[in-house]
Amino acid sequence: MKVWWQQLNSREQRLVAAMAIVFAVFIFYSAIWQPLNSSLSQASSKLVRQQQLLSWVQENTALYQQAKRSGGKAKLSGSISSVANRSAKTYKLTITRMQPQGDDLQVWIDSTPFTQLLFWLEHLANNEGLQVKAIDLTQGDTSGEVKVRRLHLTRL
Repeated sequence: MKVWWQQLNSREQRLVAAMAIVFAVFIFYSAIWQPLNSSLSQASSKLVRQQQLLSWVQENTALYQQAKRSGGKAKLSGSISSVANRSAKTYKLTITRMQPQGDDLQVWIDSTPFTQLLFWLEHLANNEGLQVKAIDLTQGDTSGEVKVRRLHLTRL
């Protein structure tokens, strides 16, 4: 190797030395700097995600504790038929017929989007203190819609 180096003229020696420096910088960057920098950015983004998860858990823990203290049951504001009618309008459902039966209520709804019906029922259970005792559904006029033949609601 020493013999080979001495056979090169000074200009070729400078060129080979410069290429060796460039090659060493390339090896340092690709083997050390770039993986280190990449892992630091990944760790930073993971930290941000974990902090977001922590804040979400803390917020929802407070909501859970509040619901647990209140017994998890919502208070019914008004009669069962007025609550059902008011909340159905909020969810853009058209009740075709209502039949009160003591503390219970039977409801009939013409063709309505199934997801809208589910959101309404979830609202009744979680926010209004009502629960579904029985439900009878048939396929609606178009795809994704259902007809509620009979929905039996009762107070929790």
